Amino acid sequence: MNQEIDKNTSKEELEKLMNDRNREQLSDISGIGALLKYNLENFAYRYLETSTVKNIKCQIDGNDYFVTSVEEDILQALKWENKALKAELIKLCKLHPGTKSKDLKVQLKLGSLILNDNLVECYAVVNWNQDNFKEDLENRIEKRVSIRFDDPLELRNTHAKFLEEVCEIF
Repeated sequence: MNQEIDKNTSKEELEKLMNDRNREQLSDISGIGALLKYNLENFAYRYLETSTVKNIKCQIDGNDYFVTSVEEDILQALKWENKALKAELIKLCKLHPGTKSKDLKVQLKLGSLILNDNLVECYAVVNWNQDNFKEDLENRIEKRVSIRFDDPLELRNTHAKFLEEVCEIF
């Protein structure tokens, strides 16, 4: 790894050197974890920040890296483009008519779960259970996509694309 770089180093040699360095950084769980954390925090800024929730930081529970947020304005949540989600939120509002609907909240969660050395699952969840966001199938939608990779550079190069795919539910 201590290969000298000079003005005679070819573009191909530089690319190989950079790929080798990146592969080395991603070769253990902490390197992959750092990548997941970085990408999730960037996606949180884009997809999960609300008028009341800012600067979302990644949380870690074992091999599960995730970011969460709560949309406290049901009217904002009703503007989201996901038709299936919108239909569920409208049903929720009908269960809590009038001023009660102003207290409704929706939880958003985006994460990546390291399943093994060559498999990561990206997921996004929208939970509208008003009982402290308890997880149940009736009050949530989710999308999951798995990334199988032989080389950690594959994960680095595709993780954001898979996060983008699961974020379609927001």
